[in-house]
Amino acid sequence: MPARVQKWVYGTAGILALAVAGLFVLDWAIPPNLTRLGDVSVVVEGENNQPLRVFGTSDGLLRLETKIAEVDPKYLRFLMSYEDQRFESHFGVDPLALVRALGQWALSGHIVSGGSTLTMQVARLLEPRDRTLVSKLLEMLRAIQLERHFSKSEILDIYVTLAPFGGRLEGVRSASLAYFGKEPGHLTIAEAALLTVLPQSPTQMRPDRFPRHARQARAKVLDRLRQNDLITTAAYNEALGEPLPQQQYAMPMLAPHLSEQLVASHPDQPRIKTTINPRLQADLQKLVEFNVSTASPELSVAIMVVENSTRSVVAHLGSRDYLDVTSHGFVDMTQAVRSPGSTLKPFIYALSFEDRQTHPQTMIWDRSILDGAYAPSNFDHQEYGQISIADALRYSLNIPAVKVLERYGPIRFSQTMRRNGLDLRLPSNTAVPNLAIALGGVGVRLDDMMGMYRALASDRRNCPLRYLRDDGHDDDEKPSCQSRQELVSRQTQTWITGILQNTPRPHGYQVTVDDHRMPIAFKTGTSYGYRDGWAFGYAGDYTVGVWVGKASGQPVPNQTGLRNAAPILFSVFEKLPRQEISNRQQVAFDAWKMPASELLKSFSPQKPGDIKLATNGLNIISPADDAMFLLGDVQQRGLRLRARNGLRPLTWLVNGVPIDSDPWKRAVTWMPNEPGFYDLTVLDRDGAAQHRRITIRTRMLSN
Repeated sequence: MPARVQKWVYGTAGILALAVAGLFVLDWAIPPNLTRLGDVSVVVEGENNQPLRVFGTSDGLLRLETKIAEVDPKYLRFLMSYEDQRFESHFGVDPLALVRALGQWALSGHIVSGGSTLTMQVARLLEPRDRTLVSKLLEMLRAIQLERHFSKSEILDIYVTLAPFGGRLEGVRSASLAYFGKEPGHLTIAEAALLTVLPQSPTQMRPDRFPRHARQARAKVLDRLRQNDLITTAAYNEALGEPLPQQQYAMPMLAPHLSEQLVASHPDQPRIKTTINPRLQADLQKLVEFNVSTASPELSVAIMVVENSTRSVVAHLGSRDYLDVTSHGFVDMTQAVRSPGSTLKPFIYALSFEDRQTHPQTMIWDRSILDGAYAPSNFDHQEYGQISIADALRYSLNIPAVKVLERYGPIRFSQTMRRNGLDLRLPSNTAVPNLAIALGGVGVRLDDMMGMYRALASDRRNCPLRYLRDDGHDDDEKPSCQSRQELVSRQTQTWITGILQNTPRPHGYQVTVDDHRMPIAFKTGTSYGYRDGWAFGYAGDYTVGVWVGKASGQPVPNQTGLRNAAPILFSVFEKLPRQEISNRQQVAFDAWKMPASELLKSFSPQKPGDIKLATNGLNIISPADDAMFLLGDVQQRGLRLRARNGLRPLTWLVNGVPIDSDPWKRAVTWMPNEPGFYDLTVLDRDGAAQHRRITIRTRMLSN
């Protein structure tokens, strides 16, 4: 080889080598910009990957992460046939398509086809630019770079995530949910054809705004598919006649409170897979809207449903209406700390059974406690004489529950509950558990109580409830669950369950003779001042909890757990599968009816004749419980609050809020400013508490 030629060859090779090296340096220095791909909508999903709630991106778009494995294969075939027939073989740029586009432009004097490959379109989606010749050259370079970094399927994943479909919609999944109301995994030929062409002009071809343009564009795709033998003539004609979507479906708004919690606790996950059953969740939201929305605009409802065997939360309703301002729907009442009313009584009696202090058929006196330390009364202010423990629980009598709690010990009960995962919130940090616990004198959360009732319904261990599926580990292996001991024995469990199965039901929900399903064991509760109505129940595979009240904490006149919460609970169970009860199970659940041993035939407190003092004798002298006052009278001179005994300083609270008073005086004056139901509480230095409920009216009611 002549020296001159050899020199030219080496020079050319050197230049090419430098060019290739330069491209590698540029590729390293300016990698593909994947910022838009990383900014996707967070989707909280229920069972079968159905979306519960979709959150917008930082720029307000609905850009759902999508994989081609989730998309109907016919859509991908149509897309490549219409947009990029040589997608599988080119290196990001299709020279034949470019030559064809240039030739058409030269002959017609205007652009007929752009010659862009799907990879070039992905480059433009990642870095949107004005459509200029320079932009086209940059897209070609980026396309070659993308092909080097990503596989063909990964490039298609980017396309089906970022492709625009009109308005806020980006990505095939977003478009399918909005236009067709379904996931993109099963599309008709007409639907797939529409999604194929929409990204070409997403604003001008929106079927909900410009149906004529959308129909023409879809027909063009269908005609191309027929010419390429991808669809038959019959399928072509059928697809042409398929109606276009006339409006966009709203994105789902299911379990919104839970969705917000999970997004906040999992900030880096674009798809959060929950245990929620979307169909059941939607049914419960409709149920509450139908039953409660007309009762009172300020009334709210919270519901939880847990699958007992797996501890999975399959329905979570934090309020009646998340978007309703009047009822404070944005407040998640499953997390609110509220008085549980009588819903702790099953656990008081269960621990008493475990301690061999009582038996379901132990006879106890339902009559007033006279020592002045704590003077509870039954909800109806009646006394029923000697009654069995089982009947005291069935009818939720207050006096027997207080006596049994005194015998077991309120501090011991509180500590036992805490060891088993239920934190009883006392009125203040210095408060000491007392007998008021039996009647709801503590604070609890609905989700925490659900864990306790699920344990009572199932394995007797209160392990954490599950909200997420596919989390990569078994919750049973968690130390927090593994070390949790059984709350009660199986015998106590069947006793309590049998008793609660025979609790008087709300009106309209009586057991029929031919109903052989597992009976619902349930307990209701009503807090001081009619602020909270509760119902917890379980049967077979499910435990249900219901709270009814006002998120503001204001009273709801005449509300009770049996009247307001229990009907909702039974309506929820009507939507759940119920297994039949076997003869063996029926015998076990009837064991509470067996007579007690001689030692446990009658209940005797630790101090003969009366209940043992559980506090230091703190008592409210006035006003009397359930007293009624006129607003005009008390506004003029105030309402005198008097206490006796107790260790000063004393703190007075009205509806849980301290009032301005001299802590060293046993009598204070409170100036109410509006009518309503009020819960008055006095606390002493050691945390002993006394309560009174009163009513202030604008006028007295006539008989």
